[in-house]
Amino acid sequence: MPNTTVRAAAEGMPDVNRRRLLLGLAAASTAAAALAVAPPAHSAVLGEHPDAELFRLEQEMDKASAAMNRALKACQRIDRKCDKLFPPNPPKWEEPDMPEDVRVAFQAMTVKDMGTINRPAIYAAWSNEVKEQKAAHEALRVAHRAKVDEIQLKFGVGAAEDAFDASVSALYAVGRRILATPANTLGGLLVKLRVADNLDLQHAVENDALVSIAADIRRWAGVA
Repeated sequence: MPNTTVRAAAEGMPDVNRRRLLLGLAAASTAAAALAVAPPAHSAVLGEHPDAELFRLEQEMDKASAAMNRALKACQRIDRKCDKLFPPNPPKWEEPDMPEDVRVAFQAMTVKDMGTINRPAIYAAWSNEVKEQKAAHEALRVAHRAKVDEIQLKFGVGAAEDAFDASVSALYAVGRRILATPANTLGGLLVKLRVADNLDLQHAVENDALVSIAADIRRWAGVA
């Protein structure tokens, strides 16, 4: 399902960027739901309709979508508070250009001289200075990360993100249940189409929505 796909794509990204990627997905899904979800035509006779279970699940999905939206807004509120307190990002580390006199000394070195006490003093001094600069930059980066973590912990970013992740998983879980439930009427198929639109399933690697709908059509045709 897309939830798994998005999580996999976000692996290895910084925490803040990963969270914003997930928030962007949720915002898009919620906006689509607000525009696309319509009440089932047979809601007055849920207990009698052949697709009563699909209509019930769609109502459950509406509740899951609302819960996800609340979790999204909670994350956004916390995010805005944290953004105001985050320290500036340290500058990107770039190794300084080698001065011309150091370059001349470096080019005169042999392979045997590399990493030994035979290195020219001017090159050794420059190399050590670069290492110190890099270490100082790394210390700034670590301190920045620690401050960001401290701020996020203070405002409960981890708990809010966990709640949001759980709400997204719950939403897709209901979607999977809808797709696993056979549709018996056009109204039932429309429920599945709305799920495909709301969860953006047409972009999934394996299109569960189309697979489910195709299975229903084959069953209706007696070729399942």
